[in-house]
Amino acid sequence: MHRLSGEDAGFLSMEQPEQAMNTIAVGTLHAPDGAAGVTIEDVRNHVAARLDQLPSFRWRIVPVPFGLHNPMAVRDPDFELDYHLREATLQDGQSLDDLFAHLAEQHLDRRHPLWQLTLVHGLPGGDQALILKYHHCLADGVAAFTTFSRVFSDAPTDPIPDVDLPWRPEKVPSKLLLVWLAFLDHLAALLSIPGLALRAKRGFDAVKARRAETAVAVPEFSGAAPNSALNDAFTPARAYARAVLPLAAVKDAKDAAGVTLNDVVLATLAGGLRGYLAEREQLPALPLLASVPVSYEPADAPVRQAGNRFWSFTTSLATDVDDPVERLAAISATAAEAKEQLTLLGPDLMPAVLDHVPPFISEPGAKALIDRLRAVGPDELVDANVLISNIRGPAEPWSLLGCEVTDLFIDGPPSNGVGLNVMLWSYGDRLLLGILAFADALRDPAALTRHVESAFADLHTAVTAPTPA
Repeated sequence: MHRLSGEDAGFLSMEQPEQAMNTIAVGTLHAPDGAAGVTIEDVRNHVAARLDQLPSFRWRIVPVPFGLHNPMAVRDPDFELDYHLREATLQDGQSLDDLFAHLAEQHLDRRHPLWQLTLVHGLPGGDQALILKYHHCLADGVAAFTTFSRVFSDAPTDPIPDVDLPWRPEKVPSKLLLVWLAFLDHLAALLSIPGLALRAKRGFDAVKARRAETAVAVPEFSGAAPNSALNDAFTPARAYARAVLPLAAVKDAKDAAGVTLNDVVLATLAGGLRGYLAEREQLPALPLLASVPVSYEPADAPVRQAGNRFWSFTTSLATDVDDPVERLAAISATAAEAKEQLTLLGPDLMPAVLDHVPPFISEPGAKALIDRLRAVGPDELVDANVLISNIRGPAEPWSLLGCEVTDLFIDGPPSNGVGLNVMLWSYGDRLLLGILAFADALRDPAALTRHVESAFADLHTAVTAPTPA
């Protein structure tokens, strides 16, 4: 039994009736010619063999009475694997993306461990798919890679460090014990508050000094983005789009322009969103802003399968710049400065502060934020327009149960008035982009896919073209 961090618990507080906070991934399974497809029993046996390497899959999240402290994660004494395994068959006219969006908008039952795995039949050509959904409170992108490598692959893996084995269930603590433990934790935490306050002052002073001396303007963390069509983010229905970029070409563009791979990704999405909105005469005059998560975990940290250890910076997508090369340069400069300022502040500072904010404060605060953003007028400013995150995937595609996992797209929940969540990762020789959105914020997913892929083609041509003599 252990307590969730403030950052983990924050994703539980953010969950609203119209805002399910699920991370979700879909892998397409292609069996060799003549081979039988995967059965739900095959999936069950695979997951059962992996459970010791998926510790969060057997956690029941137990709230503390009155929201006095962050919930506890308890090894569920009533864990039933079959509850978490589902089957579905695509209906006539239903696409895999439709089913993906439908599953993403459904809340997970907090009386059980917060994950679900669905085997999907009926794909074109006889293919199948696996859709894994789990609550964002369980894991960030770093931990997600560990989870995906154990669910969507049957290759041997090393055990997760610091997991007590063999697994034993735990008794769910009484309400009285939960309150007592919360009191003891808060009492011990009081000792850290003066040091945290001093650290925060130093961080904010350093950022203020940096802003005074740099020529690159970085958007404020909140209240600096135009209220665009992408911010129509207050109903339960979801839409889903996917895009594919050749990894070698992305690296070519990165090298030719002298920027980072993440800069090329941001510029590609900037061009795609700009084209999509302009086509609908909805492009704001002010540049769109993106929230970009950054892990604060050391590169040599032990493998983990759970926990959220990141914070975000806000950067411009320069959608007010016509030329794709100039747009890329502006994005690169702003993103680099924004990340530098986050480093000065300390990317783990706000997560440390959140450890001191109990749910009886964070939950009403999350609802009040949604209510405030819902009431924002068309000419007022919001916090951001899109969330864009990038994690590194496997160098070679995975195989599972005798099938090749030909595609594996991942995504996180759009939330807090930001209508689109874009997650991408490298998978073999491609970059796979998943775009999960509030349905009102993305009314034509296929059009956005076309614009994103076209924007990359234009950017690649522009930055790799020979310079005239």
